[in-house]
Amino acid sequence: MDRPTLEQLAQITEPQMVRRRFDEQNLVWAYVIAWFFALTSFVLVGMSLSEKTERSTHIPLSLCDAALTVFMIAAMIELRRARRRENWKPHAYARLVRANLAGWVIVVFIVKFATLTFFALSGGGWIFWGVAFPIATLALRLLLPQRIALNAMMLAIVLAALFVAPEGRMKRNTTGILVALSLVNAGSFAGGALGSRSARRTAIEEGVQRRAEVREQLRIRDELRFAREVQISMLPEGPPKLDWADITGISLPATEVGGDYYDYYIVDGRLAVICGDVAGHGLASGITLSALRSGFTLLRDALLDPAHVLERLQEVVTQSSRRRMMVTISVLLLDPETQRATIASAGHPPLLQIRAGVPHFIELHSLPLGARLGEHVPQEVVPFASGDVFVLHSDGIYEAVNARGDTYGLERLGRVAAACDGNAEQIRDAVLRDVETFRGTEAQQDDVTLVVVKIG
Repeated sequence: MDRPTLEQLAQITEPQMVRRRFDEQNLVWAYVIAWFFALTSFVLVGMSLSEKTERSTHIPLSLCDAALTVFMIAAMIELRRARRRENWKPHAYARLVRANLAGWVIVVFIVKFATLTFFALSGGGWIFWGVAFPIATLALRLLLPQRIALNAMMLAIVLAALFVAPEGRMKRNTTGILVALSLVNAGSFAGGALGSRSARRTAIEEGVQRRAEVREQLRIRDELRFAREVQISMLPEGPPKLDWADITGISLPATEVGGDYYDYYIVDGRLAVICGDVAGHGLASGITLSALRSGFTLLRDALLDPAHVLERLQEVVTQSSRRRMMVTISVLLLDPETQRATIASAGHPPLLQIRAGVPHFIELHSLPLGARLGEHVPQEVVPFASGDVFVLHSDGIYEAVNARGDTYGLERLGRVAAACDGNAEQIRDAVLRDVETFRGTEAQQDDVTLVVVKIG
């Protein structure tokens, strides 16, 4: 009755399906009737304490009956709470009952039936219990051997009562009473068995369907996990080691497979940094990014002209899928000899340059790749000097939203990055911490990518 994991549901057998369904239904019915049992226990304890005769037998019997009833009620309260609360762990005694709920329910029914019958022997009221208890078992969902055992024990108690009952009119009509109670017992057995059979068939049908759905979920999850591993493997293992620049980058996908991408290339002693973002995120975005990475690898020697490479990759984006995909991407080419930075952008967020502690955003207005409204990609050349910082990022950073609906914004990004006087990794971590602090309890809605280059 505890919540199974997907792996457990995928491996569940038909007998386990039936037992789980039966336990769920028995828990509800047994919980309801246990409170009636508790009321009868209260009455029996009071009667046994007030009796002048046979107290040595009635008192321990009533106390044992009451203790068992209280134990079952407490256990079922724990189990019902565990069903409603995902992280609730029932106590040891409740787990003992959960291990064989049907067996415990049968024991409680038999003990209560025997106790009430014994107390009612002198007045003949035990015949009422001989009718009521078999009828009450109709709502229980039991396997055939369990139901046979339950009804056989109830019939045995009836037979014992007939022989033990005091002399009287009922004693002289033993055969009639036995036949009547046996018919009630047989009818309850047949009705309960048919009800359990129908519930068993339903449990198997629904369980098999649920198992197939879960197995499909696990298959998709495993494929997505593999796709995520493949995508992570496409990102650089680490930045290049250069004596004139400190470089670091990170990509945090919002789902299993993200739509952001970054990479580094060394071309003729120059550093090319790439940061891209496919519209949306998920498996389709990952496939498009895979095609883009292949394109950059093939055209890496042409990255000395970043705008030309992006224009060439326009066809890669439009032809990678029949579904229209939009990709924003930016390329930063740093030349340490001329101390010039060439920036090309296809609809990507503004690149941040920090000079002398002052943030500047370099924005090149253009359409993303895949727009099919023109192939011109703008390009700009800016100078840089020692101590300058370049930050390439995706919109998952400045579009982050907190619980009040406020947006993080480019201004805050520039201010936080400029305020950190550390190396590239320290600047990156300072920005990520601030974004997380700003977002608070709100979940990450989009992929977050950040690449920092600090000129040495």
